[in-house]
Amino acid sequence: SRMETTMGNDRSQQPPPTAIQSLQIEMKGAPPTMPNVTQSPVTSPAAQTAQPVGPAPITHSTRPGHIPPAGTLAGKPLDPKASFHLPNAKVGQEYSAVLKGRDPTGKSVYIIEVKLPESIGLTFDLRTCLVNGIPTVPGDHKVAIKWSPDDVTACFAEYSLVVNPDPKSLWKKIDPPRDDPYFKENTDSKRLECPRYSLLAASRRGRSHEHAGTFRDDDFFLEHDNKSEWSVIVVSDGAGSAKNSRWGSKLAVKAFGEHVFGQLQGEFGARMKTALGGWVTDPSTTAKTLGTEFHYLFHKAGTLAIQAIETEAKTKGGQPQEYSTTLLAAATHYDGNDVFLATFWMGDGAIAAYGPRGKVRLMGTPDGGEFAGQTRFLDRIALADQSFAKRIGIGRYPDLSAVLLMTDGISDPKFETDNGLANPALWDVLWDEINPLIETADPEKALVDWLDFFSPGHHDDRTIAILS
Repeated sequence: SRMETTMGNDRSQQPPPTAIQSLQIEMKGAPPTMPNVTQSPVTSPAAQTAQPVGPAPITHSTRPGHIPPAGTLAGKPLDPKASFHLPNAKVGQEYSAVLKGRDPTGKSVYIIEVKLPESIGLTFDLRTCLVNGIPTVPGDHKVAIKWSPDDVTACFAEYSLVVNPDPKSLWKKIDPPRDDPYFKENTDSKRLECPRYSLLAASRRGRSHEHAGTFRDDDFFLEHDNKSEWSVIVVSDGAGSAKNSRWGSKLAVKAFGEHVFGQLQGEFGARMKTALGGWVTDPSTTAKTLGTEFHYLFHKAGTLAIQAIETEAKTKGGQPQEYSTTLLAAATHYDGNDVFLATFWMGDGAIAAYGPRGKVRLMGTPDGGEFAGQTRFLDRIALADQSFAKRIGIGRYPDLSAVLLMTDGISDPKFETDNGLANPALWDVLWDEINPLIETADPEKALVDWLDFFSPGHHDDRTIAILS
């Protein structure tokens, strides 16, 4: 007797066929060449019958998913055609699928034996008809199948199992020319240990640039002054459409960062610390005063960054637009147990005061265009815009876990939309990835390695700077 698991047919109550004069194995055509591999065990009773036999009852397999006919007379013509199916596999991903075979009428057929190519990481279980494993070799792999339409006649088929490559393996890594006048390393990182916190920044060339053998367009500036207790963080993303943007981002962060840092080390920084003293008693007036002061500081720093680009373009006989870049900046200072934060936001990416868990304050809004990948760049038109003040953010926050600045190579895959950027749960997820890296023995290397995360459709340069 046999319980049919696929179709739910119960043949346990059916009488065995009668009047069978003889029963023999009928080979339909010459078998195809089977790969030289370890054979799966043959457990089917029919497969174990090597020679023709006399009258005997038909033996029904207990393999699931296979429907035998009620009875088959010896020598009865059978159609040896059958179709088989396995879903595509992918290199490096766990695979488990049932090999299914059906005759032209749609009925399941017996699978007697299956041979898979060696060294592709997959095995076949005859009892369950499951193909299992983790594929290691991409391509179309021939699977040799021995099957029967009636558990008596042996037939052979060949099926092509498609194993798709790991998407990451398709990306080339081509180094850019070292003799280029605007040569830039593929990665960069920096770490500063401050009395009350640490500063960490990392930048990595994106896969699109690796594949094309072009340069990293991102850059950053990171400094801290123990005496004044001010820190300055700047990140930038050169425009992909501008041929010299990798140098524009470098010039911009240097000019902007050095001016802001220099001012905070001197009399300006001392005045801002004094002004912060009024935050508790009159936060509204204090925030307005600080906002005005940093508005002028950031505007001057932006002007100097643009002048540096214009000078370079003139020297090389080019146009400033060839050096276009975004720029995000933050000046930070501990005020008691709170963190004071003044920010400037030009372009896409993100600046956030994160923490405690479940809470985030965005320090501005990304500049987006009509189409994906469009944004605003640092130029004189942007500085002259009457809405420039909206690019300045001021805040004083208790219990912060971190201040984070990042280019869109990170913010796009991790948050996708402006609504995503405002979602504290997504910042929790990001912090759970980053925080353990900061605690490692070599956080710079750990963060650079993390920037290599794979996200389909997102292959831009990635830069992040963290105060924690």
